[in-house]
Amino acid sequence: MKAAVTRGEQRIEIEDVPTPEPGPDQVLVKIKYSGLCGSDVHRFQYGMAQPGSIMGHEFCGEIAATGANVTSWKEGDRLVGGGGSNPDGIPRASSSARYSAQTVGFKSPGWGGFAEYAVMDAWRPLRLPDNVSWETAVLTEPCAIAVHAVRRSAFRVGDQVVVMGAGPIGLLTQQVLQAGGARAVYVSEPAPARAEAARKLGATEVFDPTKTDIVSTIVELSEGLGVPLAFDCAAAKPTLQQGLEMVRRGGEVTLISMAWEDVPLLTVEWIGREVDMKASYGSTPEDWQIVISLMEQGKIDSGPMVDQNSFIGFDDMQATLTRLMTPQDDIQSVLVP
Repeated sequence: MKAAVTRGEQRIEIEDVPTPEPGPDQVLVKIKYSGLCGSDVHRFQYGMAQPGSIMGHEFCGEIAATGANVTSWKEGDRLVGGGGSNPDGIPRASSSARYSAQTVGFKSPGWGGFAEYAVMDAWRPLRLPDNVSWETAVLTEPCAIAVHAVRRSAFRVGDQVVVMGAGPIGLLTQQVLQAGGARAVYVSEPAPARAEAARKLGATEVFDPTKTDIVSTIVELSEGLGVPLAFDCAAAKPTLQQGLEMVRRGGEVTLISMAWEDVPLLTVEWIGREVDMKASYGSTPEDWQIVISLMEQGKIDSGPMVDQNSFIGFDDMQATLTRLMTPQDDIQSVLVP
């Protein structure tokens, strides 16, 4: 089979490698789509993936073969590549979807989704409902991250909320908040294509923070108090400080995106309001199951995020990962093996 194999810092080679064979309790997945995650870009950029590894953890596909002991799956079943609950006897900390992406990218040379096929333990994937398209399904893993962040946060039905950054995680966080009953979701995003996607997905208002004093604007929209909650989905230099300034007394900023450089903070601007800061990382099987339910109900819209310009082939992988290392207007890139 073909695979995009990591061969060093900022180097991906397309190679013919042996097609993996499922063990007795495993399934072989024919990959339909595999999303390029920001964490994949960082591992590529900073040489954090082991040479010889195959990255990719945002994938969907079909069962191509099953191991001798597998009765829960059959050839042709549609699935997403994660989210299953660990069986008895397997420690949760080693099996949770929260850790699976990190293991593929950082520690293990195992088979990720940047290939034609991948092998998984039969309990790991989740079945894909018939009414969920492949274009929506490929967003399941990042949407689970958004669900996890919203569930960890202090969000309440009827809140006014700010999402800073309209990349894939920001746009999915926006949709999860809307599905959860937010009264208003304001989005801060300078890139025109991403800002337009946020508008199409129903953001209350979208602001360009390079042209608008986003803090003053949000405080004014919230009757001078500040919003109760902001999500940092950008990890740009100013966004954390902006979030801490725009929330009200006792408000909360939830960090989803990770900054890879120092972020300046001026505590005097927000410490007197006793603002809380919360980190959110990864997801749990419950988060994935919630995502599948939201998708089945039609509450996650992939249209503004995954279109004909999103799809790339193996020969585009090196150039695409290189381009994504710097700020850009792309929303979601998807490998079609």
